[in-house]
Amino acid sequence: MKRIAALSVLLSLLLSISLAHAQKKAPETPVKPAQKEQLTKAGGDAAPPSNPSEKKEKAFADGKSTSLFDLFRKGGPFMWPILILAAIGMGFIIERFLHFRKARLNPQELIAELEKTLEEGTLADVEKICAGRHQLFSRIILKGLKMRTLGYEQVEKAISISASIEVAILEKGLNIISAAGNLAPLLGFLGTVSGMITAFSNIAAADQVNARLVAGGIEEALITTAAGLIVAIPLLAFYNYFVHRIEVFTAEVERVSADILEKMVESRAQD
Repeated sequence: MKRIAALSVLLSLLLSISLAHAQKKAPETPVKPAQKEQLTKAGGDAAPPSNPSEKKEKAFADGKSTSLFDLFRKGGPFMWPILILAAIGMGFIIERFLHFRKARLNPQELIAELEKTLEEGTLADVEKICAGRHQLFSRIILKGLKMRTLGYEQVEKAISISASIEVAILEKGLNIISAAGNLAPLLGFLGTVSGMITAFSNIAAADQVNARLVAGGIEEALITTAAGLIVAIPLLAFYNYFVHRIEVFTAEVERVSADILEKMVESRAQD
């Protein structure tokens, strides 16, 4: 948990630094003498546009693009919990990815060696191979092989209990990834409702209704919806990837344990 918390805090700091860096204003475009003369002729008392929509249109006309911080700010207050969910989810994803890589959930060489030994050798040879391999798969099989003198049921029970314990460790943190992936779009939809409330409040308070009056609220609604989906899609994709890896690992353990029980039946029949 300490590693997960550290990764989440680090990701939050990196995202905050990126937003702070994006907050810096772009250098202003110098006004040409001809343009200055035209402005003077048009009247120097004309104030620059104070409406955010007019500023945006002027920036677009000058070739300036909207920065990441501008989009984040326009998304409203619900962008912050979405950002926190993204940092927490990515922290758990990185931690689980490193743990799965260390556990080596799909040791094809070991599985092939065990299957070959079960066909040509004895259960004692299989136990010797598992004892010499410090892997998650071999530890689970070794638990059952040590109980083979007590009968089939004990072997099957030992493998099942050991596999359940290891799978519970593998699934640690996946519920948080799933929760973050499910909450992010809900927060985005909540931001959508907030933006639409803002838009209709502006309509109710205005004497004359125009497109610019409601554009800010609709923009907030769309940005929060997009942000929630952008965060949710990779989180849920990684969650399903990890679940699939665990299911494949469990199926391989069950297959090898079935071969071991079959080998025990053959050995008892020969005796």
